[in-house]
Amino acid sequence: MTQPSDAIFTLHSGLLREAPGSDASTLRALGLTGLGGEVTVADMGAGPGAATLLLARALPGAWITAVDTHEPYLDTIISRAAAAGLISRIGTLEQDMVGPGFMDGSLDLIWCEGAVYFVGLERALRHWRPLLRPGGRIVFSEVIWLGPDRPKDAELFWMEYPDMTDRAGVIRRIEAAGCRLISDFVQPESDWRAYLGPLGTRAAELRPGADETLRAVLDGAVQEAELFERHGDSYGYAFFIVEAAS
Repeated sequence: MTQPSDAIFTLHSGLLREAPGSDASTLRALGLTGLGGEVTVADMGAGPGAATLLLARALPGAWITAVDTHEPYLDTIISRAAAAGLISRIGTLEQDMVGPGFMDGSLDLIWCEGAVYFVGLERALRHWRPLLRPGGRIVFSEVIWLGPDRPKDAELFWMEYPDMTDRAGVIRRIEAAGCRLISDFVQPESDWRAYLGPLGTRAAELRPGADETLRAVLDGAVQEAELFERHGDSYGYAFFIVEAAS
């Protein structure tokens, strides 16, 4: 029988994004950093590399390291980078996003879209802050509650992420980790459509012949899409751009 982790990777295999997002939102967040030129970037929890490749195009003088624990994702990034003519400026590192792969003061920009929850926001920021050069930035996207209205079925679904909070809660964690908020914005509904549409198509393709474990993962994807249709106004992903506080 398929292992749960393998079932998740089977579902996401071939998808461009592992979380709600878009080129427009990534570029908007990048613009808010004020960075450019010959910068050194780490894309933490890079997945199949949607942000990695876009950052490489938007920052033509940058060196970017894509970090992920799943080797097939890193292989995908290398293939896509080669096809796009970007291979000379993109490297990969197979490790946890709070692993020992970078020296203190070696990075201008740390990027993390839809993945910081794997290690916890405050833990990640405490680990990443010393890695920044003076003037460096950390950019991450995080799912948050958008207001006081939290429907019961939405709360039940997001119990899988018990640290989920609202904007004010994220800011408190940023400050507790020794960082300071520069800017933030809630991602548009279209970012969810760009993620959930391909995810639903992939789930439908896999359902015939799926074993019990894979069916449970596919059911979860359907549940996620249905929940967003009902209650997408109560939660969302948001980008946060931060710097070291001192």
